[in-house]
Amino acid sequence: MTQQINLLQNWNQENLKEVLLTLESGGRPTGGAQKEGIPSIGGEHLNYNGKFNFETMKFIPEDYFKSMNKGIIKEDDVLIVKDGATTGKTSFVDNNFPYEKSAVNEHVFIARANEKISPKYLFYFLYSIEGQDQLKKAITGSAQGGINLSILDKIYVRFPSSLPLQSRIVSAIETQFTGLDDAVKSLKAVKQKIQLYRKAVLKKAFEKGEEVELGKIFEIIMGQSPPSEFYNRNKKGKPFFQGKKEFGNRYPRIEIWTEKYNKEAEKGDLLLSIRAPIGPCNIAPEKCAIGRGIAAIKANNETESLLLFYLVKFNAQRLDSKGTGTTFKAISKTSLNSFLTNIPPKKDWEKIISAIESSFSVIDKVEEIVDNSLKKTEQLRKSILKVAFEGRLVK
Repeated sequence: MTQQINLLQNWNQENLKEVLLTLESGGRPTGGAQKEGIPSIGGEHLNYNGKFNFETMKFIPEDYFKSMNKGIIKEDDVLIVKDGATTGKTSFVDNNFPYEKSAVNEHVFIARANEKISPKYLFYFLYSIEGQDQLKKAITGSAQGGINLSILDKIYVRFPSSLPLQSRIVSAIETQFTGLDDAVKSLKAVKQKIQLYRKAVLKKAFEKGEEVELGKIFEIIMGQSPPSEFYNRNKKGKPFFQGKKEFGNRYPRIEIWTEKYNKEAEKGDLLLSIRAPIGPCNIAPEKCAIGRGIAAIKANNETESLLLFYLVKFNAQRLDSKGTGTTFKAISKTSLNSFLTNIPPKKDWEKIISAIESSFSVIDKVEEIVDNSLKKTEQLRKSILKVAFEGRLVK
């Protein structure tokens, strides 16, 4: 896989096999990974930011590790997911990698640079859009497919012949990325404050009022799932909600219909997720059927719909704490009916909703700006790498 471009003076474009000492994967013993031993790195441990996530680490026995002649991780290795949905995902093993001894499994390639190219330069090239596009195009096989050793001949790397210049390019990339990382950190801190402000707005709205059982103020209907053979996507019957999968910010998407059902909600009723997870809620956009993962809390008008929507959002954590079960945590109708919460005087409901929505409209605009800024940082990251590998980042 080659690309015709005008190379800068003293720059090379070579196939992957020309710049690697090895491209290899590892394995696991019969029976798969275990709970202790030598860390075994799989595709799930590589992050999309080029780093790692070791929260769900798996292991192989030390005697199996000692018998391996391929797949043992070394500092400065580039790791590439070689099959499955995340094929091409790439991470770099730097001096902060936490394991002195570790190996990749059969789903990850180790790409080890030779003397022609800086390992980190190689990583950034494969991590860039140009590198990722090549890796995606090299995928073969049905279903999710994957890449194999043929990428040695299919994928090119463009680099200056001077190793010091490669190092300067890497340094310039990382200087730019550090600035972006600082910006992302600040933006994420703003998002956290936004969430705290949302909670404060709801707390102010519902901290006063009479403490009552939810079921004494509102009727609660527990969902019941019909057999799946009655589900369809052809808009036959009533819209059907089984759980929170289709939930949006306020109203759910309608994706499934059913011609047979036992429990239903009216337009404007609150749809509450009552199992795995407990607490998320939406407002029914029209009359619909509800499955066992949903409870409908009856609302007689738009004011009641919105009050319930914000009341449940305010109480989401407390509702979740009332759930029981080991495999799937769920909350019962008894627990919902007896759930104690502050209900403001009915005469104040419209005023309370207006105050919440006024505050949230400002918060939403700020959050939109923050989210757009976060997206721009990712676009800038891609642009920095593009400029770097066109020879325009470092003169």
